[in-house]
Amino acid sequence: MFMGQYEHTIDVKGRTIIPAKYRESLGSTFVITLGLDGCLFLYPLQEWQSFVDKLQCLPSNQKTRKLQRQFLSKAMEVTPDRQGRILIPSVLRGKAGLSKDVVFIGMMNRIEVWDKARLEAEDEEDEASLCQIMDELDIPI
Repeated sequence: MFMGQYEHTIDVKGRTIIPAKYRESLGSTFVITLGLDGCLFLYPLQEWQSFVDKLQCLPSNQKTRKLQRQFLSKAMEVTPDRQGRILIPSVLRGKAGLSKDVVFIGMMNRIEVWDKARLEAEDEEDEASLCQIMDELDIPI
């Protein structure tokens, strides 16, 4: 299970270091794709396959095709180099607004990669509504 938060930078070539705490669970090769809310998702291959299986079970309609296209067309397998770095493709960097400072967030079965400034803005909005969200979802503390 992925959890925690780690800050890193992207170099001029578009490479960043995968946090050491995540490397073993991600495996030697994993999938990077466009995520939701303005971030990227990193999936271990087994979790990616599980996600794809769920997408395949959806009814065939326009919404399903858009959803499948969103995740699958931008997905790429990546393998870290000896220093634990991966190249984040420029199209994904652009779509997620990643510049220099990035934050990796463990999200149970996947990792989210955020632009640090975007995440800070998102966190400010979330803090104000966290109690309300927990009440609406009926999540006991």
